[in-house]
Amino acid sequence: MKRGIADIGAATNGPARNPASRGWDGFSLIEVIVATAVSSVILLIVYSAHRSIMTSIFDLTGVAEFHENISLAVQRMDRDLSYAYAQKFNERVCFIGENRMGQTADGRLDFVTTDFSRESISLNPKKQNPASDIYEVGYRLRPDREVPGVFQLVRRHDLHYDDDPLGGGTEDAMLDNVTDLKFEFWLRNEWTDKWDSREAKKLPQAVRTTLRVKNYRGTVEDFVFVSYVNPVNE
Repeated sequence: MKRGIADIGAATNGPARNPASRGWDGFSLIEVIVATAVSSVILLIVYSAHRSIMTSIFDLTGVAEFHENISLAVQRMDRDLSYAYAQKFNERVCFIGENRMGQTADGRLDFVTTDFSRESISLNPKKQNPASDIYEVGYRLRPDREVPGVFQLVRRHDLHYDDDPLGGGTEDAMLDNVTDLKFEFWLRNEWTDKWDSREAKKLPQAVRTTLRVKNYRGTVEDFVFVSYVNPVNE
């Protein structure tokens, strides 16, 4: 004889239960909210740590690149000044430096220098090699066309010294984000902001250079160095 569901429930002293109702109804709303909150906190901690690491890497990279560029420019200027070339009775061999001294010093320096590291070797001995170890150089500021309000430190290089000690040759940008450049020359136990070897008939004993440069954070830093002039005479 077949029995119904009601009879089975009565025989087991209770109503029949649906297996799907035995504690498998899923997560409650409160549990979902708590899990979401915990996940958000974990993600925030991970993001903060990642951002801190990336910021540190960016800062270290910026500092290293900034000081490397400064060091290269300073070494090049110091080398040129240290090996300045002098000829007392040759007016084409000049050492001329000045500062305009407006809102900025805006210094400029032009002189003849030597380079013993260069090799003047011509592949064809019948042709004159245009390279020379005695040449004109000049340092000045040039407005940056891409970034208003700052300058580029440029180095003028002329293969031969000639009748125009302030011009000629080619110019190369050595350093960006420069805000000022100042030259000072050692004369009679004091610094002067102008020098002309055509009048002084000699070269200064030392040159003090002040570079003001914006770093990668936009903060202006000053770099001051002294170059001792050891003139090379012909």
